[in-house]
Amino acid sequence: MGMKGIKKRDNGKWKKLVIFFVLFLVFGLLLNSVSKVYKKKQEAERTLVRMEQQAAELKQRNEFLKKSLEKLATEDGVKFEIRKKLNVAEVGESVAIIVEEKPIASTPNPQISSWQKFKNFFVELFR
Repeated sequence: MGMKGIKKRDNGKWKKLVIFFVLFLVFGLLLNSVSKVYKKKQEAERTLVRMEQQAAELKQRNEFLKKSLEKLATEDGVKFEIRKKLNVAEVGESVAIIVEEKPIASTPNPQISSWQKFKNFFVELFR
């Protein structure tokens, strides 16, 4: 009779261990799913911010193009664009072209030996 009671107690421990293990697996799977959803949410937020920035840039570009079109709708605007693109002037006006001066790279003087200096002095003297 004492033997049967021991077997039942062992079966209870195994059942508890199996249930604990199953619950632990379910908890791990849920945690994994939650982390994936969280990562996707963060990625979606970053994409949204990026798209909002692009939308703002496109809106600015649109405004610039509208203003450019409004300028081109006037005769003065057309004249300005022709002058700017083709470098032309009306009668009585002159066109100034501004060129940036590039600094000339100075070449360092090669070291001249004393003998060469002496020779150069005499060559220059008898020229």
